[in-house]
Amino acid sequence: MGSKRRISAVYGPVPSWRLGPSLGIDVVPPPKTCTFDCVYCQLGRTLRKASGFVQAQVTKQQVLRDVKTALDLLDPASVDYVTFSGSGEPTLNPELGAIIESLRNLTDKPIAVLTNSSLVGKEKVRRSLAMADLVVAKLDAPDQRLFEAVNRPARGILQGRIVEGLVKLRGEMTGELALQMMFFESENGGLTNVGDEAVEAMMRQAERIEPDEIQINTPTRPPSEKFVLALEPDKLEAIAKKFKLSVTNAKIVSRYEERANRSPKRLGHRETEAEILSLIKRRPCRVEDIASSLNLPMNVIVSSLRELEHRGAAVKVRHRHEDYFRSR
Repeated sequence: MGSKRRISAVYGPVPSWRLGPSLGIDVVPPPKTCTFDCVYCQLGRTLRKASGFVQAQVTKQQVLRDVKTALDLLDPASVDYVTFSGSGEPTLNPELGAIIESLRNLTDKPIAVLTNSSLVGKEKVRRSLAMADLVVAKLDAPDQRLFEAVNRPARGILQGRIVEGLVKLRGEMTGELALQMMFFESENGGLTNVGDEAVEAMMRQAERIEPDEIQINTPTRPPSEKFVLALEPDKLEAIAKKFKLSVTNAKIVSRYEERANRSPKRLGHRETEAEILSLIKRRPCRVEDIASSLNLPMNVIVSSLRELEHRGAAVKVRHRHEDYFRSR
């Protein structure tokens, strides 16, 4: 029997509204391993839930090797950020800080970490995050009751400790801290975090944390739970206006628009399929998202997706009148 194919720790570059073209690093690869099982997560249900560091499946040596390979193949102008994100919570990897430190010797691109904030109460995690140029940290609920309903955390993770940890992180880091809040409603008036009391309490917590910016967001990709509904633009704008009364650096997340034309890449058939699978394992994507991320012609993406669907490697999901593709 042949050996199992190693999953690359690097994917993209992925277009990002905030970061521009971002080279993704996944230090907790599939299957999805996380401290949360958020009802709105675009990656589906958490398959391995953890409350603390997990044995590193992706080592520092693998990340450095994969990043170097990617950077050697890419036009430097096609990458604005190197970003830790992907199919799990990056702070679960105990080598995160060492990886960030070593990356400084490979690239002068700014480094970002997207985190759900769950482990920010740990001093070692804050030291790792403080090495980044930008940390985008999640805060979706103002109290433990709503936190457990929305984020469905692993046992022992407390909302209050997350807030205290973010306050400490803000004082310990020299880079930027962005606070991202995901607001949503539910079918038939069920679970939601957009009530006046919840929003006002989150505003007060944001004032304590003092982030460089607050990102007001709503789930536009297919969510983990079908009852989750994205907010209409007017409702999202109303929440943003409330935040701007006390926290002036609040903004609504909008879909990234391609900023420049690039010459399309030329990849073989199997290479194209591998690149597509690497991307949709980390996030559901529309055809145009994949074409933009991989810098490949639309007809090539459509042909490869059709083959991946036929083999059962990819599945199409209809959401908000658009087709998304995710890895099976």
